Amino acid sequence: MDEIDKQIIKIMLKDARTPQRRLAQKLNISPPAVSYRVNKLIGDVIKRLVLYVNPNFYGKYHGYASFSNLKDYEGEYIAKIRCIESENIYEIEGKNREDVKLKIDSMAQELGEPHMVYIPAQTPYNPSRFDLKLVSILKERPLVKPVEVAEELGVSSKTVRRHMRYMFGKNFFRLIPIVDLEKAGILMYAVFTKRVEIAEKFFYNTMIREISDDNAGIL
Repeated sequence: MDEIDKQIIKIMLKDARTPQRRLAQKLNISPPAVSYRVNKLIGDVIKRLVLYVNPNFYGKYHGYASFSNLKDYEGEYIAKIRCIESENIYEIEGKNREDVKLKIDSMAQELGEPHMVYIPAQTPYNPSRFDLKLVSILKERPLVKPVEVAEELGVSSKTVRRHMRYMFGKNFFRLIPIVDLEKAGILMYAVFTKRVEIAEKFFYNTMIREISDDNAGIL
């Protein structure tokens, strides 16, 4: 691992769909050199690529809550982030905002009062049959090419590209590298704030993801 490898991982954490040619331009090295480095990282430092599907895609809502990590929650949740501090951050989904709140309240009965609760403003989506077929393929093969999806679904590659562009652009889909952070020598952290604009400026160079609205945000 050197600094260029770390930069590749950071860019992929921000957007794993970044073309290798663009990676080469950003890092000022040749495309073959990028290809060699990425292939070397995948399977060792980068364990695999997975598709994250925003619950909004399925017409649901989601929110976040942090609890003391003295005890792990064994119930249902989308994701859990283990923090260096004494916190675990959970992403929870529900049929509506009230359902998300009820699930967080239920977790609190077991884990104690949450230190932070954030349910962002969101607009659920109503997926078509085509959308559901598309996400099924992408879950199974995150790196599948649009032309292969088009052949499988019997539509034009232009239609597939348009749908994928829309889904990724709306953050309904997100391609995420599963990274061994210890091997990568990278520290990842989250910031919860009501002063999003200030935080955005402060963390601009290191931020890989932001979820925010007019009230608060997670970076």
